[in-house]
Amino acid sequence: MTLLLEHRPDLSLSAASRWWRALDKPLLAAMVFLFCTGLVIAFSTSPILAIPRDQPIFYYAERQLIFAVPTAVLFLGLSMMAPREIRRAGVLLFLLVVAMLVFVLVFGEERNGSKRWISMIRFSIQPSELIKPALVIVTAWMFSLRPAPGAPPGALIAVGCLGLVAVLVGLQPDYSQTALICAVWATIFFMTGASIVWAVSAGLVAVAGIAVAFAVSPYVADRIRLLFDADATGGGGQIRRMLDAIQNGGLWGAGPGEGTAKFRVPDAHSDFVIAVVAEEYGLVFTLVMLAAFALIVIRGVLIALSLKSVFARYAVCGLSALIGFQAFIHVGVAARILPPTGMTLPLISYGGSSLLAMGIVCGMLLGLTRKDVGRMP
Repeated sequence: MTLLLEHRPDLSLSAASRWWRALDKPLLAAMVFLFCTGLVIAFSTSPILAIPRDQPIFYYAERQLIFAVPTAVLFLGLSMMAPREIRRAGVLLFLLVVAMLVFVLVFGEERNGSKRWISMIRFSIQPSELIKPALVIVTAWMFSLRPAPGAPPGALIAVGCLGLVAVLVGLQPDYSQTALICAVWATIFFMTGASIVWAVSAGLVAVAGIAVAFAVSPYVADRIRLLFDADATGGGGQIRRMLDAIQNGGLWGAGPGEGTAKFRVPDAHSDFVIAVVAEEYGLVFTLVMLAAFALIVIRGVLIALSLKSVFARYAVCGLSALIGFQAFIHVGVAARILPPTGMTLPLISYGGSSLLAMGIVCGMLLGLTRKDVGRMP
């Protein structure tokens, strides 16, 4: 605790001016654009949840706005931190959320056969969303440590952290989040210079894992079948209606709030929000939104390669990969190149936990890519 309090943040105008000049403006612009877009989309999708529950039509949009406040605070606060402070915050978050993951398995609220949520007074929190940025930071730190005599190797600790998180999230069960977590961890691992043997081995393990899941889990088997047949049982109608919504949007869309398919597509507010965006705002806006995601990922990786700090380099690549993989999976389902997974679209889908987690991711990413963080010549 003393280490956390030994540095008091400088809140003067000169410090704020230095912070603003050091921020990567393209990254900031893309993140703010997506954040604001998500809040606008929340008003379009709010009736999906509100009408069946006899609530005012913008009730859930207002709930999303409530979560937007701490998200913005976390976003700004983390962007002002030095890499060492971000590392400490990530470690503390990791320890806290691991405890929450254990708690949710025992006392968590069960929905649709899964225990993923901790219910509070008026809200619920999903720890599996918050563990993702925390694991990235811990993994980046462990892989950046130089071996010391008598000390446990950082790589071994990183593997143990992945195994612990993967087991806790997989037991909920939440297979899509587990796969995402493993993919992001693997990205950091290969940034360390792992050989092609490890890459091939990881691919074989992934294929074997999918085969086992297909054989033992009817849910996973149904999801994979839907990839090849949108009319298959177990949700094919959902996929078909989502594709119809995207097609109905055309180039310019039906207009904000004017889409109708969102009332027929289950989970259109979260897992299939891309259908709402495409129907109401059109293909052109959807491509602009996807370009913002691509900018964050590509620019994040390019900046990472120029950083002197090994920890910052690994962390920026991991955080960029987290945003990129999650967006790719969500859009890949809509494009029918991936099976339905229940993956939210970062900063766009409804959900307080997802919004908070992405606020943490983006804040850390901005903090680690500031121009006052050391660059290679």
